[in-house]
Amino acid sequence: MDSATDHPLVKSFVFDHWLLQSDGTLMRDGQGVHVPPKELHVLRLLLQSAGTVVSKDYLLDQVWPRMDAAEESLTRCIYALRKLFKDNKGYIATVYGQGYRFTGVVVELDVPGQARAAAPSLAVLPFRHLDEVAALDLQDLIIRQLTTAFGEALHVIPSGLIAASGAVDDVRSLAGRLAADYCLSGRFIGSGEQRQWSVELIRGRDQALVHGQTLDACDPGEALGALTCLVAQRVPGLRPVGERCGSYAVAVAYLNGLCSVQQHTVQSLRDALVLFRQCLKLDAGYAPPWWGLADVWLGQAMMGLGEPERAIEEAYSAVSSALALDPGSVPALTRLALLTSLRGCEQAAQVLFRRCLLSGDPADVLYFHAWHHWFWRRNEQAAQLIDQCLAHDPGCVRAQILRMRIHEQLAWIGERRLA
Repeated sequence: MDSATDHPLVKSFVFDHWLLQSDGTLMRDGQGVHVPPKELHVLRLLLQSAGTVVSKDYLLDQVWPRMDAAEESLTRCIYALRKLFKDNKGYIATVYGQGYRFTGVVVELDVPGQARAAAPSLAVLPFRHLDEVAALDLQDLIIRQLTTAFGEALHVIPSGLIAASGAVDDVRSLAGRLAADYCLSGRFIGSGEQRQWSVELIRGRDQALVHGQTLDACDPGEALGALTCLVAQRVPGLRPVGERCGSYAVAVAYLNGLCSVQQHTVQSLRDALVLFRQCLKLDAGYAPPWWGLADVWLGQAMMGLGEPERAIEEAYSAVSSALALDPGSVPALTRLALLTSLRGCEQAAQVLFRRCLLSGDPADVLYFHAWHHWFWRRNEQAAQLIDQCLAHDPGCVRAQILRMRIHEQLAWIGERRLA
């Protein structure tokens, strides 16, 4: 516990190479760094309010309570901290006449859970007029898409629980047994260039039809995007992940960008870049397109497009913008963990990954965690993680690309040992 405080502190903070633990231990790349209690308390207060100005009066009152401390004491603490962060002296900015502001990207750990409004639940039923395997594959694809798009804002029931509830022939009866707020039912129509999905969104409590629509399914990516937009529009109060989606146009551009990233080709990444920038032009305060941009830059780095150093810095800047808007965003934190690793901060990256593995989408976190190990040439661990990722999401194109890179490196190492 920090001896300069009057009550137990439970929060830990990660920033760049640094980790400030809840017990008051400050670490850089896994090594403990001695910091006097007063300086430590000032640092903690600045980290708690990262990005905003903390007044001198507040710092004096908190760090030197019931004492007539001179402002010079605070100035000495700030000087000592800047000296400690000699490679990043700009971390602590002086706002003249007001106080100080911590400028780096800060991730808060071990935050007590806050009560959240219950998210609506949705059950995706297997589509009819498809063979059993194709219907289940499509069901899993839609579930992954909706989970990625809406995160914790929508509780999508896993396919295994739906299968355990019985046959889907009687949609009305199954909707009642699942006790979901909404059910998404559909059937496959046509063949060749005339493929379509006829979908129905059904309200769970009375099995009433909320909306029915036919979607062109010739391009599965576009069909998934349209289906996701349909759910976003028709489920009351639902928006894609993040709390500040300003309009339906922003949601559509974001979801289409997400589908383009998932295709993970040279052209689709270019398309995604345009779509995410369009989102931010319409609403720069919406966080998800920022970490979507990070995915574009990371994808280009993985595929060897352009300069990797620039791609990493662009991705880091985008994730920083996302976290400034939504500090608790697990997708943004997951990407920050990888970028922290790629910038050489291995220990801090591991701390972030441990947090993300507890609450993030498993396939997403496993993919970036595998990249982290691959970067540090731990190829066997990377191979295990990427296989786990593909077990969760067999159709993940970027995971398939990374798996190929990992196994190429393993084969090369094996050849060198034999030579």
